Amino acid sequence: MSEEFEILSRKIDALTEIVAEITPMARERAKQLTAAPTEKRATAESLVQQILLDIGAPDHLLGHPFVVEAVVLCVNDGCYINNITFGLYPQVAAKFDTTASRVERGIRHLVEIAFDRGDVDVLYSYFGNTIRRDRGKPTNGEFIARIANVVRQQLGA
Repeated sequence: MSEEFEILSRKIDALTEIVAEITPMARERAKQLTAAPTEKRATAESLVQQILLDIGAPDHLLGHPFVVEAVVLCVNDGCYINNITFGLYPQVAAKFDTTASRVERGIRHLVEIAFDRGDVDVLYSYFGNTIRRDRGKPTNGEFIARIANVVRQQLGA
């Protein structure tokens, strides 16, 4: 038993030496690699918030942070846009400690307010020919998908 312990102890010492030899440059590069998604997320969040304010969605609405989070998730992982009810809403709800149905309702309310009170020209600049008087406002999924596409284009992703 002590022989196995001795072998294990030598292996631990060898690994400790290897870890200690990591250069400061390698440590800095590792920090950059782990920081990049956070910076991209912050940029995406600020773009989404600006778009929402541009189209006339007030930031005091409960759905505002839900839309921001939903769009950022869709920008980072396009699979969410195809699974809104059982993928996106629960993910957003978990972050804000609420239910998926409240997330859906909050987003729907924000879309209603934006399309009732928002500037038609600005809405048209973001949503183009996807909005028509006879058709009404977009669905939550259409709204999130369109804003996610605009953010992806602006980020160059």
